[in-house]
Amino acid sequence: MGLLAEKRHNYILDKLKSSGRVTVTEVAQVFEVTEVTVRRDLSWLQKQNLVKKTYGGAVLPNLPEINISVRFRHTLNQQAKRIIGELASRLISDGDVIYLEAGSTCYEIVPHLAKYNDLTVIVNSLHLMSRLHEQVKHKIIITGGMYRHERMDMLGPAAEATISQLGGFKAFTSADDISIESGISGADVATVTFTRMVLRQAAKVVFVGDRSKFDNPALYKIADVDELDFMVTDSAPSQDWHRVCREKGIRLIYPNRRD
Repeated sequence: MGLLAEKRHNYILDKLKSSGRVTVTEVAQVFEVTEVTVRRDLSWLQKQNLVKKTYGGAVLPNLPEINISVRFRHTLNQQAKRIIGELASRLISDGDVIYLEAGSTCYEIVPHLAKYNDLTVIVNSLHLMSRLHEQVKHKIIITGGMYRHERMDMLGPAAEATISQLGGFKAFTSADDISIESGISGADVATVTFTRMVLRQAAKVVFVGDRSKFDNPALYKIADVDELDFMVTDSAPSQDWHRVCREKGIRLIYPNRRD
């Protein structure tokens, strides 16, 4: 999928999420493309079970919330997440123990695990397991816990008990937002609480997030910036971020960086 098509798809999904309906004419005018192109976009999205085509446009499909929520998040900034997933995977070595948080960016790390040997992968996500089950040469630890349909993850006392018994792993984590002053933060308190525990147990912490995550702090703080060992993103952040990373000994990674 090209970048322009991805932008149109994200616009369509955002519009459906906010108003429940989108028209072919509207999308064509916004992006200055033909209505044929937009109908092709809608056909692709319908094949992914993300929309239901109607006369002149599309609506949300009549699917359980699990499909809409998880699939919708996975389509946002998809190309950026793939870039980050590949870059982040370079921080892994044979024999590592890693934790992958239940997000769409870490989902893009999973295909790159095939090039390593004897990994132990800790997850609390059935969404990630839908890809991890193919990695038969690695050990997989699933935390268990209370299953949340809308996020396809597992949290609560059982998940926390599992994480409390583990340590020394390299944690790959995203967040809703990251800022220099507020660190990494999230809008869902249950996810934030669990992530805090994960990071306390980790030997190394790798933040993975596209540039849309930067400089817009969310409601609940997860960790300060200086608790991170690596930051992996899809394009060069501001010079303030370069300075902070140098001062705090954080390795900043993005495409085509020359150190």
